[in-house]
Amino acid sequence: MKPLDIGVCSWSLKQPDLVSACKVAKEQLGLSLMQVGFFDTSVLDEANDDKILSALGDNGIEASATCIGYATEDYSSIAQIAKTGGYLPDEYWDERFKLTLRVRDISAKLGAKMLMTHIGFVPHDSSAPAYATMVERLKKVTDALGEKGITLVMETGQEPPDALIGFIAAVGRENIRVNFDPANMILYGVGKPVEAVDVLKDYISHVHAKDATWSKAPGKEWGQEVVLGTGDADVPRIVQKLKSYGYAGPLVIEREAGDERISDVRTGIDLLRSLV
Repeated sequence: MKPLDIGVCSWSLKQPDLVSACKVAKEQLGLSLMQVGFFDTSVLDEANDDKILSALGDNGIEASATCIGYATEDYSSIAQIAKTGGYLPDEYWDERFKLTLRVRDISAKLGAKMLMTHIGFVPHDSSAPAYATMVERLKKVTDALGEKGITLVMETGQEPPDALIGFIAAVGRENIRVNFDPANMILYGVGKPVEAVDVLKDYISHVHAKDATWSKAPGKEWGQEVVLGTGDADVPRIVQKLKSYGYAGPLVIEREAGDERISDVRTGIDLLRSLV
């Protein structure tokens, strides 16, 4: 993986399976870098591992990172994902930790050094019992990933940048970093992406190239995801800042809305190539 290498998230291509996504990335988009997502319990079946490895290997695709999400997460509103997201809900913790371990093992087989997830909403009050619970759970997650030389990269958007840094310090592990997603800052209504780069610069190891527009009620209602370069994230300034701070990780396009995914991703590729 070269510095500022451009890639795409497997789920952004809206293909029926990983093999098809890899073929589209390579043959239609000319990409050789992909973040590979796992979002249901089928990942528990180790019999699928060879198919996953072949999907990437046969198409000359490198994994920038893996990603894990959970079918029991509810993204219907910001309030609902705050209740159901990541490692916070007690009723799902054991199951989600088990899934994390499986994706860790697949990541190691793929040679991916980073695993990304939305860890769940961290309580704003660091003295709250739930905050301590999240700290202990993230210690367990990062320790488990560290056994295979893998870093947890937390998706931005659910906490303000300063709060995210404070949480990283509380966890106190070397292998916990940030996946910077400028659109999520807008979608969740927690801060301006360009300013967030200045705050998080020392913690960013992976970047989602994604764009969005603000909602009329930031923090209460979702913003709207849009084609890269057409929203409020100010992608050119973000890339400029990342370069000025010496960021050398990937720029991975994530597109989760719209019916013209391949065309939209192609537009994003053209923009990023003009910037790097």
